[in-house]
Amino acid sequence: MLAGYLQAIGTIKEEFGLGGEPSIDLLAKLPGALQGSQDNPSADAALAAGVTGAMSQALASLTQMRTTEGEEIVAELTGRLNTIEKALPLIESQANRLPAAYREKLAKRLQEMTAGGMVDESRLAQEAVLLADRSDISEEIARLKSHISQMRDLFATNEEAGKRLDFILQEMNREANTILSKSGDIAISDAAISIKTEVEKLREQAQNVE
Repeated sequence: MLAGYLQAIGTIKEEFGLGGEPSIDLLAKLPGALQGSQDNPSADAALAAGVTGAMSQALASLTQMRTTEGEEIVAELTGRLNTIEKALPLIESQANRLPAAYREKLAKRLQEMTAGGMVDESRLAQEAVLLADRSDISEEIARLKSHISQMRDLFATNEEAGKRLDFILQEMNREANTILSKSGDIAISDAAISIKTEVEKLREQAQNVE
């Protein structure tokens, strides 16, 4: 094909009285000039083998990179889950003290309202129980523990986990918000805010998980 191009160029030069010689850049740009020979199966096979080998190597490198990245993501997610899990015992401990604290607070208020007079113990106990029930966060704590366990189970699978992680983290955020709204205890509120902060960071990182 190149010989044909050169012959045609020579004819054009002679016919129109043109000078100069065709450059390698020009020849390389001519249609079909660098096309593989149709009658050279060994060259085609070598080319196919080279492309296949390069693709296989690239895919292996990609898989290794994604595996390493996944392990690093799991390590970070696990660390943040551990931080959340460590906050739960504190919340539970403080929550168990709340009924007694409510009773003491109510007794003080009632005494102030009655100018230091006698307080109806049965009424005091009833009001303290009602207040404790409205502020009970045991269900939210149990669900948080369940969500943490579900996330760890997802880390151990080879299935797509991105959407499930996002859903679980939404639920964890909701539980933390409920704890904040139910409890007026400062220590519990601080722990719940810490949990919300970690959940938000988990949600940002979970966006990188398929």
